[in-house]
Amino acid sequence: MDYNNDGSMDLLTGSISGRLYLYRRKPNRTFAAPETLKREGSGLLGMGAGAINVGAGSAAVMADWFNRGKLDLIIGTGAGKVSLLPNEGAREAPQFGRPEVLKADGKPIEADGGVAGPSVADWDGDGKLDLLVGCGSGRVVWHRNLGTKESPRLAGAVTLIDPIEGELDAEQLDRPTRSAHNAKVCAADWNGDGRLDLIVGDYALAKVGDQYRVHGWVWVYLRKADTTQTKRAE
Repeated sequence: MDYNNDGSMDLLTGSISGRLYLYRRKPNRTFAAPETLKREGSGLLGMGAGAINVGAGSAAVMADWFNRGKLDLIIGTGAGKVSLLPNEGAREAPQFGRPEVLKADGKPIEADGGVAGPSVADWDGDGKLDLLVGCGSGRVVWHRNLGTKESPRLAGAVTLIDPIEGELDAEQLDRPTRSAHNAKVCAADWNGDGRLDLIVGDYALAKVGDQYRVHGWVWVYLRKADTTQTKRAE
C-alpha cells in the first residue's frame, strides 16, 4: 500500500490494543520506525483528534472505496465489526473521518467468531470493489458490491472457506490440512491464471495435554473456474 502516493510501498498494521501503525518506506527500501495513525481534530475544540482506535484486536486495509482517487481506511476488530473511515484529505496527505460500521444486506457486518480481518478486491470481476472478511472461526466470506463504484452497497455473506470445526488437537497442529482460526485474508492472482486466489494467514491456540501450543500458517487457496468457490492448494 502506497500510503501517501510517493511511489513507495508502505506497511500498515493493526494491533491488540486497536491502534494502527504506519511504517513508511525509506529511500533505501527499509522501513522507518512506526507512526501511530491519527485522526485530525475538527471544530473549535479539535473534537475527534488523536489515535485512530475503533476497537481492540484491529486489522486494517486501505482502498479507494468510493472511487475518488484516494485511499480510505477499513478496519476490522476483535469483536467482529468492520468500520470504514473515509479519507477526507488528499491522496498525498490522508485525513480520516469518523468511523462508520459497514453493513451488508442492511445489517452491520459481524464476523463469525469475531476477529474480523477485512480485505478489498474485485472478487467477481465486475469492475467494482467487494469486501472479503476473514473470521475468528476460520470462515472466509465475500460481500459482493451490489451498488456502484462510487456508492458501494454490500450483499450478505457468501462463504468462500468454511469454518474449522471443533478444537484443534496435536495432529492438527503438527500436520494441518487447511487454515484454522482467526483467518486473515488477501486476494491475489497467485499462479498467474488470471483469477484471484486467496492467501490466508491463521492463528490457533490449542491445549495439548497440560500445555498450550500456538500455531500460525499461511495458506494459498487456488481459485476454481467458478467465480465464488476455492480449493486448497496442493
